[in-house]
Amino acid sequence: MRLTTLKIEADEDIVRLRMVGQEVARRCGFAKFAETRIVTALLELGRNIVQHGGGGRMTLSLEPQGSGLALGVEAVDQGPGIPDLDARLSNADPLPGTARAPGLGLGLRGVQRIADRFEAESGAEGTRILAGFDTRLAASEAAPVAAGIGEALAALRRADPAAMLAQQNRDLLDALEERDLLMAEVHHRTKNNLALVTGLMRLSRSAAKTEETRGVLRDLELRVKAITAIHDQLQRAAAADSAALLPLLRDVAEQTRQAFSTPDQEVKVVVTGETLLLSGNAATDLALAAGELMTNACKHAFAGREKGRLHVSLKREEGVLKLTVSDDGCGLAPGMERPERSDSLGWRMIRTMVQKHGGFVRTSNGEGGLSVELGFGEAQLGLIEG
Repeated sequence: MRLTTLKIEADEDIVRLRMVGQEVARRCGFAKFAETRIVTALLELGRNIVQHGGGGRMTLSLEPQGSGLALGVEAVDQGPGIPDLDARLSNADPLPGTARAPGLGLGLRGVQRIADRFEAESGAEGTRILAGFDTRLAASEAAPVAAGIGEALAALRRADPAAMLAQQNRDLLDALEERDLLMAEVHHRTKNNLALVTGLMRLSRSAAKTEETRGVLRDLELRVKAITAIHDQLQRAAAADSAALLPLLRDVAEQTRQAFSTPDQEVKVVVTGETLLLSGNAATDLALAAGELMTNACKHAFAGREKGRLHVSLKREEGVLKLTVSDDGCGLAPGMERPERSDSLGWRMIRTMVQKHGGFVRTSNGEGGLSVELGFGEAQLGLIEG
């Protein structure tokens, strides 16, 4: 039964560990001398995590042991490991060919002597220590004791608002890190899937019986390749601290042109504007929105025509950054629903992105085609002065 998990990354975490360890040991019924020994063991493990493991975590739990309970401790880090761990624990000489780093693992023998049970694993992926301290509690007391410990630790957090806020911030950072890892996995799988689709199209094109079928598959293959290229560029921009928006827009525009230009229809895309630096995420959001607007224009604005022209404009006006995508196509037919109210996935994505950055959407329709303007306050968007 897990009682608490503490992140151990800095000296102030050792202070927190001492307070938590004392409270947990006392409520587990250990005598004062045993409580002091247990806290000493926890502090030694915590210092090893900070000094030699580069940070990690420590989990305290109540575990069944025979007919009673034990206080279990798990200390984990992702440091370089202890190459001669067995020798250190037995106080023997280091293994041949290994050097003993000053202080590395020297306190583990003390923890081993104090604990009733002790296990240690260490390698290139990090170190994991398990220690058990037998209590005099009966197994039936696990739930009430754990509840009491939970209340006591909550009281400790309330008594130290700064520590509680720091822990909340860490939990939030952990959640964001987990989200970023999941997003990275999604993008990795998307890239693999696009490559798989491209390969299947190539195989199908080779096996096609008619020139018409081969031509259709070739066009589809080019479009998927263009989407893959855009995906790679946007991911590189999102991973950067800052990105130049204009070159990114030009890359997206060129890939869009390649995807939708065919022997029967030529699409020209012109990108103009100021060279501006934005945060990587903001630049990616605007490029995605611009790409969606260009895609919509290529799909709907030039039906039945041999040529079409898109103009992507980026400019600053009185503290507002304006991104405009306009075409010279057929425009909206009379009575047609305004595109910004569309329930399509693309327009929902554009509206979400605009709301995220506190912007607005304006459309104008005329004989010269459709124009969509996205506007953002420079402060809300996080424009970086180069």
